[in-house]
Amino acid sequence: MRKIKYLTLCALLAASLPAIAQEEPEKTEKVQPEKEKRAKDVELKALRDRIEKLETSLQAISEQREEEELEKLRQSALSEAATAEEEKGLDEKTYIMASRSLQALNPEISVSGDFLAQLVIDDDSVFYRGANDRSGMPLRAMGLTFQSTLDPFSFTKMALDLSPDGELWLEELFITWTGVLPQLNITLGRFRQLLGVVNRWHEHDLDQTYYPLALDVLLGEGGLDQSGVSFQWLMPSLWADTNELVVQVTNGSNEALFAGDFFSVPSVLAHLKSYWDLNESTYLELGLSGLFGFGNRRGIEDEAAPGRLLNEPWRKTYMGGADLTLYWQPLRRARYHSVTWRSEGFYVAKENPLEAGNYEQGWGAYSYLQYQLAETWFVGLRGDLAQAVGDSDRMLWQVVPYVTVWQSEFVYLRLEVRHGEPDALGHDTRVLFQVNWAAGPHKHEKY
Repeated sequence: MRKIKYLTLCALLAASLPAIAQEEPEKTEKVQPEKEKRAKDVELKALRDRIEKLETSLQAISEQREEEELEKLRQSALSEAATAEEEKGLDEKTYIMASRSLQALNPEISVSGDFLAQLVIDDDSVFYRGANDRSGMPLRAMGLTFQSTLDPFSFTKMALDLSPDGELWLEELFITWTGVLPQLNITLGRFRQLLGVVNRWHEHDLDQTYYPLALDVLLGEGGLDQSGVSFQWLMPSLWADTNELVVQVTNGSNEALFAGDFFSVPSVLAHLKSYWDLNESTYLELGLSGLFGFGNRRGIEDEAAPGRLLNEPWRKTYMGGADLTLYWQPLRRARYHSVTWRSEGFYVAKENPLEAGNYEQGWGAYSYLQYQLAETWFVGLRGDLAQAVGDSDRMLWQVVPYVTVWQSEFVYLRLEVRHGEPDALGHDTRVLFQVNWAAGPHKHEKY
């Protein structure tokens, strides 16, 4: 029985061997294509990487060849240019100067014109106050200004005024050395003196058409301008944000204060200025001035004995002044709005030529407020008071409203009314129309 079972099992095993033999080739056939596919993918990827490397190498070789060709062309052009220059020989020469051209050495020149039409209205309606003071449309003056930087250490300025009558007046001619000592400048020549603020400005740079009465009455027509030397020291910030001291020694040729052309002893002026930034939109400036000189004439001819020279007894002149400027300009609207309040006061004491130690006195003051309405429009009002030296019985006064339009930095137009008692002739009312223009770098500068 067991032998029969064993034979049966062997028969079944023998019958199943062909089927197993047939299944194994099928599995082998399925696995073989997958291996070949993977090998082909790896080979394809390697070919692609090699192609990319070849393309990169070819591009680099092409760029290098282009650069070499360009360099060859450039060298060829330079060689041809050098050959052409050699062929010219001595026919053409080129000179190159390292210094400035002569035109650059010329000074900066500016020309200004001042047209002032006026209507004089008095009690008698005759439209004039004197032979040379009447209604009309005259050209008040033509100005010539020259300025130049001489070298790294100094510069010069000159201002000439030419009247319609042909009179030429030298207003300023000076040289300034900067930084002689730390914060110290020295000026030598003829200049408008720093007595307060406004006296330093030229007439065409004023905020009104004329100087205030205080300057005209006490200093004479044209203000205080003399020849001498000026020392300007920017002091340390002791009690203010900025302090400045100016000391000027001049010849004392002003006829209203000193001996005029008959001088021999100089006058001395000192001006101390202090400046504060009150806030981002407002600043305050205060100044004190002092002036001392002599009013006696020396070396004048004796009328009783022609050819004989005499000296008048010594007599002294003192003058003091104070100035205040408050300026407001909003930080973000600075182009369109501003307010200026400026005031000055002066006192003069001159020793009487007939009584030694006896002084004749005079004083003057002014104040004006100016408001900027828009970018080019300004309106203002100035009030003047003055009392001439030795004339304590008469008070001179004047009220000056005005409107100024700045067409540009080179041209402005002004309409002004002056009413008051500016001199011994009595009341006076004038309507003024001013047109002022400047051509050149000088423009209208307040300095």
